[in-house]
Amino acid sequence: MARSSSSTWRRDHPWAKVYDLITDNSLVGGLLWRVGMSSDLGLLHRTAAREFERLAEGDAVLDVPCGGGVVLRDLPRDRTLRYLAADISPAMLERTRDEADRLGVEIETADADVQELAFEDASFDLILTFTSLHCFPDPERAVHELARVVRPGGRLAGSTMLREGGLRRRATWAGGGLLGVLGPGCTRDELEQWLADAGLIEVELDRSGAITYFSGTRGASTT
Repeated sequence: MARSSSSTWRRDHPWAKVYDLITDNSLVGGLLWRVGMSSDLGLLHRTAAREFERLAEGDAVLDVPCGGGVVLRDLPRDRTLRYLAADISPAMLERTRDEADRLGVEIETADADVQELAFEDASFDLILTFTSLHCFPDPERAVHELARVVRPGGRLAGSTMLREGGLRRRATWAGGGLLGVLGPGCTRDELEQWLADAGLIEVELDRSGAITYFSGTRGASTT
């Protein structure tokens, strides 16, 4: 890569604003997502809503990277959750706080590098990491860090582009790397192996165009 993707996102790359605009608009944004990613944007929100429904009153959620508060609209209104939005970009966190104010939901925010999370082991009941792993300089390390802070029986759910596909996908990776917005990424087999090595069980992967959604439950112990 020409530069670290972490430092690029910290500086609030213009694509971050575009991503927020797209994911906040189910009609126009959904159409653009369909054209650009050949994927169903609604699946992101349905996945978040399904994971939230598993939670009990007072459970703790870590959303990292939170973007501009992409899934805040999906938070349940019938129970109180401790929701911590974390991101490496101060601008993203500011937009997340603005979105929370607009929706009238209470959240916490934290500046965080997903590869070095400043949280104790087994701190959260649910971790969300949407549209994420392909942005990280070391996605394998990130998976292990995310799994580390999930409580036994808790869930990790997210989505990523995989480093697989034809000429168009290879061109995307090459260009994204030069711009500093994409990391090395991973293949489906690598992702499945990382999740298993991190101690996740009942792992599921669901491809939607260029985006693959993944989830798993943390077992009683990690390796």
